Amino acid sequence: MTDPHPRFTSDDFGSDHPSAAIAALSALVRDGSPHGFDPGFRQRVLSSVKSHRDATIGAALERHFVRIVPLAAAATLLLAGYNWWGGRTTSETTLDAALNLPRVTLAAAYEPAQLFGATIAASENP
Repeated sequence: MTDPHPRFTSDDFGSDHPSAAIAALSALVRDGSPHGFDPGFRQRVLSSVKSHRDATIGAALERHFVRIVPLAAAATLLLAGYNWWGGRTTSETTLDAALNLPRVTLAAAYEPAQLFGATIAASENP
C-alpha cells in the first residue's frame, strides 16, 4: 500500500550532501525574510493606537451620556413636580413651589433645630 501523501525527507535534496542543501534552503529563506520594520513604523503604530484610544474614550462618554442624561432629566422633573405639589399652597410663585425651599429669615437662621449639632439641654441647678 502506498502513501497518498508522500513525506518529505532530507534524501529528497539529492544524494550529494543533505546538510549543504538544507543550509542553502535556509539561506534562501533567511535572505527573503524581512530583517526589521520599515522607517516610520513606530510612529504609524503609535498614531494608530492614539486615534483608536481617543475614539474609544469619545464613544464611551457618548454612550454613557446617552444612557444617563434621560434618567437624570426624568428624575429632576419628578422631584420638581413632587416639590411643587408639596409647596403649591404655601409659595407665592410656581418657581418657589417647585424648589420648595424654606423661607430664610433671621429668626429661622438662629432657630436651634436649624443649627448643625445643636441640642436643647435642660438647665441644671447645682
